[in-house]
Amino acid sequence: MMKFQDPESGLEIDSCPECYGLWFDGEELKLIFQSPRLSQQILEEGAAERLMRPERDVGRIDGSRLCPVCSEQELFSSQMGNIQVDYCLGCHGIWFDKSELEQMVTAYRNGERGNLVILNQLAEGLGTLNNPNPEAESFLQALERYQQSLRI
Repeated sequence: MMKFQDPESGLEIDSCPECYGLWFDGEELKLIFQSPRLSQQILEEGAAERLMRPERDVGRIDGSRLCPVCSEQELFSSQMGNIQVDYCLGCHGIWFDKSELEQMVTAYRNGERGNLVILNQLAEGLGTLNNPNPEAESFLQALERYQQSLRI
């Protein structure tokens, strides 16, 4: 796993260089929106890698995937609209396959609903539970630029 790290907050997100998936420990999903530098890095480096190399599906054995942290716990699939995200019931980590984070944020903003643990982290991170979050707006702007680059 590669690590993306924000030097200011210490937040560290794991990324698979083979399948371009992202792993968020416990409560990290909501924190990514508070780190514009880290979210921008994930989007930009992920976009570059995705354009240069085709997607590969690694780590699946008979349709299942083991938690990269617990190692023995099988990930539970959770649906949000058309997006299937993997969630560990043991350590509460969340696995996003290639581009699923971007798709999940877009689906959430369009009113899609699903797993409450994931929804609550998205809502808190994006600032919709209490006050608008300016850092989340930076993430959303970077996300929109990334999505536009895929259409070119």
